[in-house]
Amino acid sequence: MADNSKDLNTGGKGEGSGYEMKLGLGTIAMLISATGMGLVPLFSRWATRTDMFNGAAGLNGSDSIGALMAVGRMGAGVVLFVILLLATHKVHVFKKLKLTPAIALGGLMIGMSLACYVTSTLMTTVANAVLFIYIGPVVCVILARIFRKEPMSALQWACLAIVFVGMLFGNNIIGFGENGFFVDFNLQVSTEEFPQKGVGDIFGLLSGVFYGASMFFNGYRKDADTVARGVWNFIFAVIGSIAITLLMNIYGVAAGAENWITSVEFTPFNWVGAVLLWLVCGPLALGFLLVAGRNLPAADYGTIAYWEVPVAIFVGLVVFGEALTINTILGGLLIIGGGAVPSIKGMIAGRKQKQRDEIAENLAARLDAEAEKEDLGR
Repeated sequence: MADNSKDLNTGGKGEGSGYEMKLGLGTIAMLISATGMGLVPLFSRWATRTDMFNGAAGLNGSDSIGALMAVGRMGAGVVLFVILLLATHKVHVFKKLKLTPAIALGGLMIGMSLACYVTSTLMTTVANAVLFIYIGPVVCVILARIFRKEPMSALQWACLAIVFVGMLFGNNIIGFGENGFFVDFNLQVSTEEFPQKGVGDIFGLLSGVFYGASMFFNGYRKDADTVARGVWNFIFAVIGSIAITLLMNIYGVAAGAENWITSVEFTPFNWVGAVLLWLVCGPLALGFLLVAGRNLPAADYGTIAYWEVPVAIFVGLVVFGEALTINTILGGLLIIGGGAVPSIKGMIAGRKQKQRDEIAENLAARLDAEAEKEDLGR
């Protein structure tokens, strides 16, 4: 998932003085990372379903098993960042980094978001789950507007509206049917394949809200070292995932709904999927995300990150046979387009600024050379 809260342009310099970004490496790393993120529905269903390709057959565990899977994924993230902390000799940086509410809340929110997202992928269609979570950037912009009083251009307002309309199309609240355009707020809450589709959609919506809140809180303390902050982020992400798991269990006990009380009945096949979820969508995707963040301006980074959406939808279509409707396609295009346009604009602006800087540097070098020639000729 893209973190669009970063600065739009770094002038070609990466984190750390004098580091020159490797754009090719960064692009490949971001594509690998976004692909890993997009494979979450594949591995989450592999890890939990009685029949991987048939949701109606149920889960080899309780309905809170998705949130528990997120705990494992975030835990793998902690291990990765601790290893990076030791490998880069930044333990002293971590000790000096002051833990602030923004750092803690950023991690807590992303952990809660991913716990809700994995749960959503088990209860509703892949398209619904991934389209709901990508209301996150909209939530982030609204929070930044309210609490940080950040100004918004006409383009940003337009893109915000486009993403919102895309979400409505993607979830069939509005769209085109046999009788033309329709508006229908009666969401389908149950299907043969997804008996708890309505609950899954709610978890998807919550994942988007928490994701946006995480992006908002990550907009603070940009001075913090990436690796040192990452350790704290993932520690609190584990806590956030555990919190969602516990809340589902508390509800299960209070309501007498045993299906919400955590139980794990995995087969060896399920365990393979669980390990792949924790490793591929955890350390692998997150590790390449670090590489991408260091070698790409944030505009490029944010734009390429939307590759996660078509990857997830492709998984739903090809692996699980979830047919795409015209409304889902329109919704996906609007969400990706509305989210990517500001990043593309920033990317183009960054390229132009870099060209201007290079021209200025070349011109200055030529003037210095001419001045030096004149001095030698005297």
